[in-house]
This record gives sequence, C-alpha cells and structure tokens, in this order.
Amino acid sequence: MQNQPAPFLFEAGKRAVVLLHTFAGSTTDVRVLGRQFQKAGYTVLAPLFTGHGTPDPTTIFTVGNPNQWWQDTTQAIDQLVKSGHPQVLIFGESLGGLFAIKALEERPEVLAGGTISTPLYPVDTSRVAARFLSDARAWYHKQALTPTDLAAKMTILTRAITPMLDRIAAYTVPIQAHLATIRKPVFIGQSGADELIDPTVGQRLADELAHHTQVVYRHYPGAPHVMTYSSQERDLAQDMIAFSNRFF
Repeated sequence: MQNQPAPFLFEAGKRAVVLLHTFAGSTTDVRVLGRQFQKAGYTVLAPLFTGHGTPDPTTIFTVGNPNQWWQDTTQAIDQLVKSGHPQVLIFGESLGGLFAIKALEERPEVLAGGTISTPLYPVDTSRVAARFLSDARAWYHKQALTPTDLAAKMTILTRAITPMLDRIAAYTVPIQAHLATIRKPVFIGQSGADELIDPTVGQRLADELAHHTQVVYRHYPGAPHVMTYSSQERDLAQDMIAFSNRFF
C-alpha cells in the first residue's frame, strides 16, 4: 500500500520481461528486481493491477478482481509484443505468479516464466487476511482518518477480504488443473521462512511440473513471503536472470 505507485517500463534491449506484483501490493514490490533485469539488458514492464496502488485499499475490492487482473496481465504482454518484443518472459510474485502460470499455459508469445512464493494449491489464507487488515489499518492511521471513518473503512475491508481470497482460490483451480499443458521452462522461487503461506507449495509445484517440462527450483532459507523486499532479493534476481538468459 504505497503512495500512488504506477506501472513502470524500463527500456533496454530486445529481450523483454513482464513482472507481476503481489496481492494488495503494487509495482513497488518488483521495482528493484526490474532494475536488475534492465541492467542485464532486458526491457521490463510491470503493470499495476486494477484497484491497487491507490490511497484507499477498498478499491482492490470495488474495482479489482481476478478476471480484471488477468486482463491487466494480457495487456502488458500485448504492449511489449506491439512495441517490438515478439517473445517475452513473465514472472509473478505471490498473486502475480498465478497469472504468470496462466500466461505460460495460454499465451504463445511467452517463452518461459515463473513464480515467487506463489500458492498454486489450496492454502490457509487466514494469515494473509490478518496481515492485509493490519497493514490497511496502519495505512489509514497515516492518513489521519477520524475514528468514525477508520472504523467504517475497516468494516468494509473486514467483510471483503475473505470473500476475495476465496474468489482468488476458485480462480486458481483451473490454472492448477492445466499445469500438465505447460511445456515451457519454469522458474520457481520459494521463500523458506514464508510467514503467510505454506512454504512447501513451491516444491510441490516444481515436482508436478517436472513430469512434463524443465523446472528450475530455488529455495531461499530465511526469506520472507515477499522476497523482493528482503536481503535475499539480490540472490533471487541473479537466479532469475541466469534462468532468463537461456532463452535469448
């Protein structure tokens, strides 16, 4: 929940990458990672999921939804293709990884891609909900809302968060069901100290995909859920770039 984040395009070479951010996060999540890719010669596009990055987190629920976030993803791919990058890579962190995998399943322009701490299988989302509400409350406090306005906003979010997480889980089901169709190489980065979701989901995804495609699995001991904000970010970036360099 940053102050007015925006989509970013870091231009470099012909090679191109789409980076997708987390649930309730923004392009700030992947900005440093994007600069690392740019330094390595990649043009990088990070769309801002609809409803995210606004001063009011309720917009995630009023104008955002998984179908719209998939449209945001496909528009980013189309933008790169139309601007002279006919083949792209795509990576997503947490929620963003769901759409990266869907792009690997459905978009022929995508050569390869991967996930960072992404739950492709059913997980307990109670800690995700609790963190979201805690962060939202802290954000509203910074805005100096009146107690009445704060209570009203938190009531909206408290009522909305679990249904949205359930909606995302339902949206994930057909993506997971079509994993066997993927023949493109996949990078999977998994945080070892994930405080929000089951840290074994990355290995499970790697094991399933390895039956029918090339998989590079990297485990980062001690890393939190959002690894791009952690001390392991540099190692993660190096591993992702090394993976990507194989395809151009």
